[in-house]
Amino acid sequence: MTGHQKLKPLVIERSKNPRCFKGAKSLEVDYDFNKKSWITSEICEKWVQKLDKRMIAECRKIALVFDNCPVYPKEINPKLKNVTVFHLSPDTLSKQQPMDQGVIKNFKIHYLKRIVQKVITALENNQSMPKVNLRESILEISKAWNYDAVIE
Repeated sequence: MTGHQKLKPLVIERSKNPRCFKGAKSLEVDYDFNKKSWITSEICEKWVQKLDKRMIAECRKIALVFDNCPVYPKEINPKLKNVTVFHLSPDTLSKQQPMDQGVIKNFKIHYLKRIVQKVITALENNQSMPKVNLRESILEISKAWNYDAVIE
């Protein structure tokens, strides 16, 4: 609720084993894939089950609030032990949805700022435009997600 205990972002891409992951021991994000790079009910359910296992291991109980997106599974609740899932009704105002209150917007701003800084640095050093592969993008996603204005 305060933002001090954030989950890793979930990145969804097309490839099961991208070449840029070769040699990587771990990722700074949760990663899944499908042919359209979109979240699906299966990906969401798998992610929530993984979260439940983590909360069981940490002896924590949490509430997870989903908006009314149709891919969010409705039947998952009985299987979970330490995660309670709530679904907002379709008529819920965006002002009542915390992710719409600037979390996503701020994340995108911090991510794009990091990418633009790479481009500017390359131009200032007379280098070619930097190519950002998926692995590098994931690193920047992680840094943007964990951005703390006090630290930087």
